[in-house]
Amino acid sequence: MRWFVIVSLALFVSFGCSNQGNSPEDGATFGKIRILADESLFPLVIAEEEMFEHNYNRAQLDIKYLPGIQAMNEFLKDTARTIISARSLTPEEIAYLKKLDSRPITNQIATDAVAFMVHPNNPDTALTCESILKVLKGDVTSWDQLSPNNRSGNINLVFDNQNSSTVQFVMDMIKLKKLPANAYALKDNPSVVEYVAKHPGALGIIGYSWISDYDDPLGKKLRSEAKLMAVSVCEGDNAAKPYKPYAANMIDKLYPFRRDIFIITREGRSGLGTGFASFIASDIGQRIIQKAGIPPYYKLEYNIELRSEPFKLEK
Repeated sequence: MRWFVIVSLALFVSFGCSNQGNSPEDGATFGKIRILADESLFPLVIAEEEMFEHNYNRAQLDIKYLPGIQAMNEFLKDTARTIISARSLTPEEIAYLKKLDSRPITNQIATDAVAFMVHPNNPDTALTCESILKVLKGDVTSWDQLSPNNRSGNINLVFDNQNSSTVQFVMDMIKLKKLPANAYALKDNPSVVEYVAKHPGALGIIGYSWISDYDDPLGKKLRSEAKLMAVSVCEGDNAAKPYKPYAANMIDKLYPFRRDIFIITREGRSGLGTGFASFIASDIGQRIIQKAGIPPYYKLEYNIELRSEPFKLEK
């Protein structure tokens, strides 16, 4: 199924390249387009954008970063033909778009995670899934309820934005209609880490891709300001062993707060949004995701050359 999506996108691209005269505004690799993107995925999306525009200098992507819920609402209002989202379309949303004679194409591109950050002096950097769920539900509101010797005080849950995909993910995962009274929203993911660094009781909830790339200067800064928490899976043999949201742990499903990342286009032709989607699903686009420290959706191939030449030792 996954390769069918790539082939479908590739056919769109090849068709568009042979019919550029019929679509003067934009094609798979040229023109200008507005794209919506979940703000919690900013580091990942901008890396893809820069490489795409470097490879195709006639293409200009105007990417608008919004909180996840707001971005999806804008997409459904037809303010953009393409969106990069931390969730897929619901059956109701697909039915709504079909009524508008729109046939969206959804392509999963990666697996991200919702990460938890704590103050550098907080002694609790690993929790069971059961404990973190109690905290998110508001059943546990003080750090000493988790560890009697933890003197960090009351727990403040800090999200990036009230309309963010991280808020939506948490509420959907634990089936909450509203967040507990000790939950707060700021303006973006870096603001969450900055708040956690100054408040010992805070528990920050962010998109992992903001800190997953160990070569990214901003990611390094954010990781130096707060500590990344490990969480155990919710059931099974590893339910008592916490894991951090590293790529290998997400692949092995050892970190419970994973979420799939999608690019959704509704162009119905070989436009620039479809070309960008095809690029992200390509070998180059998937390697950019892997470089960012999160698992790409498609398996990457590696060629290893073995030589039969005699091995000589230097004297």
